[in-house]
Amino acid sequence: MTIAPTFDLTPFLGRDEGQHFDRKSMFEGEEGKKRPRDRRKVRDQVAEQVAGFANAEGGVLILGIEDDHRVTGHQLPPDALAALLDVPRVRLHPPQPQGFVLQHDGHSLIVFDVPTCDVPVRVEGDGFPLRIGDKTMQVSESHIQKLKFRGLVESWESRPSHLRLADLDPALLERARRGAGLIALTDEEYLLKRKLADHRGRDLVLREAAELLFAKNGLDHPNAGFRLFRVVGTERKVGTEHNVEERPRFEGNLPTVIEECFSAIEGILRRPARLVGHRFRTVSEYPEFSWKEAIVNAAAHRDYNVEGRTTEIWFFDDRLEVVSPGGLLPDVNLEELLALHRIHVSRNPRTVRVLVDLGIVRDQGEGIPRMFAEMEGFFLPAPVLDPRDHLFRVTLRNTATLTADDKSFVARLGDAELTDVEFRALLEAHRAGRLDNARLRAISGLDTLGASALLRRLRDRELLALHAAGPNSYYELGLKAQLPVDAQGLETGAQGLLAKDTQGSRPDTQGFDPDAQGLEPGTQGSAPDVTSLIAALPDDLRLELTRLGPKPAAPRLRKVLLDLCALRWWTPRELVAVLGLKDAANLSRKHLWLLVTEGKLERRYPDNPAHPQQAYRVVGAGAAP
Repeated sequence: MTIAPTFDLTPFLGRDEGQHFDRKSMFEGEEGKKRPRDRRKVRDQVAEQVAGFANAEGGVLILGIEDDHRVTGHQLPPDALAALLDVPRVRLHPPQPQGFVLQHDGHSLIVFDVPTCDVPVRVEGDGFPLRIGDKTMQVSESHIQKLKFRGLVESWESRPSHLRLADLDPALLERARRGAGLIALTDEEYLLKRKLADHRGRDLVLREAAELLFAKNGLDHPNAGFRLFRVVGTERKVGTEHNVEERPRFEGNLPTVIEECFSAIEGILRRPARLVGHRFRTVSEYPEFSWKEAIVNAAAHRDYNVEGRTTEIWFFDDRLEVVSPGGLLPDVNLEELLALHRIHVSRNPRTVRVLVDLGIVRDQGEGIPRMFAEMEGFFLPAPVLDPRDHLFRVTLRNTATLTADDKSFVARLGDAELTDVEFRALLEAHRAGRLDNARLRAISGLDTLGASALLRRLRDRELLALHAAGPNSYYELGLKAQLPVDAQGLETGAQGLLAKDTQGSRPDTQGFDPDAQGLEPGTQGSAPDVTSLIAALPDDLRLELTRLGPKPAAPRLRKVLLDLCALRWWTPRELVAVLGLKDAANLSRKHLWLLVTEGKLERRYPDNPAHPQQAYRVVGAGAAP
């Protein structure tokens, strides 16, 4: 059994899975009834994960840690443990380093510290896995070969540097070793392990990546740093109207450049009052993760072969632009990025791996998808990605997208105790009419278990309602989170609201004004006269209603809604009555509000969606009767 006292577990115990790290439990089953996992399945999993890391940028696999980060170890007998540790050597071609065992808190953990391999690694009888983000998937040998050649052979960062080990910053090297769990290695051993240096005879020859990351006294590359510009206004001007201020350049090794740039930008950012969670607070004009991710991506993935241009950061009054040299790599297209697929193809794989060790890049493969989610969470427009032949531009805009409907929903929540993520979940359910685990993960950054727990909490508080359908289950807004007017045009019998939901209403209204049901004052909740309503319709429209059926398709239902609303103002309560439907709340959320957004319907009271006499008609249909 191989023991590795030079490996430090500490940085990995609380880390989430990502491009360079994975953890697996050695047990399965319900809590309290756990049993050891099938040994063959574990060996197959180790072979796949180790090969996936070796075919990418390397990584660490630890067995014996649960999804909630609890250390539980394993219960393998010595012969089974020895066979598991030997999997990379006997199941992979070419063979990879064996695993080793470390002790933590009375538990035995199984560790595989996987270096990147210079050639594609194949699992015997099971192809070529590749690590992408926090997933491992099958690809072709030729695909991996292209990645290896471009990233490890022909890239700028792989070229030899004239610097010596003594020219590198020892404090930064120690920080990287500590973050990688390799504090017991020497600086030379760490550089060799990360392929930042090679032995040539008795000499240690550094690569350009080592110079870029750790040089003490500047780089040979003339434009490896950043330039920062502040524009007064929304467009650059020249001559007598010149409105651009350039700040001092950021130069030096990459970690120093990034951190000094972050500090300078934090001094530039304005702090407007914005909706955070369901309350307005003073916050940065851009989400911290989004602007930092744009800058780190530019530094990590730019083309350093281009020496005549640096990475530029432009602050306008209405936007932030980050422009870096080098277009998209051949294996990446804009459609995949905009679809928010997790893509991990790196122009500078050595540099990216060390930035993870230094704690500057997060090792979760979240990158661009989370940048989009954070902007959405701040109610800001989606980032604009603009790849050109020789540059890549990311634009973040600071004009809020909060609608009148959103503001009305925020007001409805009042002083409810909600975390920011809980509010984002409710707002998404309000906007889209439904919310499932996958969508919540996309907008929040939570994992599957965390998203499930949050959805259950909101369900238990009656803020969400579950529609159980196995793997297709989803949630809608619960009664306590629904809007009080046309979202509460409820059926007769739905008036038995909890006392705390009816405080402040008149005693005779049972939780809402009669007008809120789309009725005239004084009707005291009686249902609309369906016979009279239908009798007043044209013959062709009455015929269309008879053909509609109890569960009409959305396009057909919306056509009938437009035909009805072309005649006069209609309340949601009246509409569900003539359509033979039951739920005015559902009709409002899924159809009426959408038609308003599309500019086809208008509200009687457009500035107050929660008006007690709200009604709808076709835009331009004439004066109200």
